[in-house]
Amino acid sequence: MSQVVSQAVFKPNPGADLTKLFELVAESAAIWRKHGADVSVWSVSAGEIGNMVFTARYDSFEAYGKCTDAIYADPAFQAWMVKGTASGLSSWVRTNIARQLPI
Repeated sequence: MSQVVSQAVFKPNPGADLTKLFELVAESAAIWRKHGADVSVWSVSAGEIGNMVFTARYDSFEAYGKCTDAIYADPAFQAWMVKGTASGLSSWVRTNIARQLPI
């Protein structure tokens, strides 16, 4: 089975309180982990410097689907989405979903 990763690329807004932003990211990571995602957060060091990447890894597309269905149905995630959007701490850049290819 091929692994799948989803990535949410975001950029801290100018003047954002990074401590508060990282608290929001950690809160989101806990929700994703609760539903089975292997979560990591990355800081872009070359290319789009300043962007950050929230990455969730899954063992298969089936695992990805089950996890994301559960996350979007979770009232804690729905509340987090409202809180995160209202915070004004970061801006969404893009979302990617990639699957591992056999070589």
